[in-house]
Amino acid sequence: MLVVDITAADAAGGRLGRYKVVERHNDGSLLLAPESVDEVIAETVERPLNGDEFLDALERLDVAASQQPSR
Repeated sequence: MLVVDITAADAAGGRLGRYKVVERHNDGSLLLAPESVDEVIAETVERPLNGDEFLDALERLDVAASQQPSR
């Protein structure tokens, strides 16, 4: 699975998040899905994180949580 880190900023300067390619179309276009909270946790839970990695994981969790539909 190809994961693309989208680093473009929104109007407030916030990171837009990480996305994975879920479909590749014949015309070359891609369908992207935002990273989920579960994916961030699965990637970071099994290993110690240094300070920068921890802050990055918190930011990724915040972005992923904000992209999930409300329940």
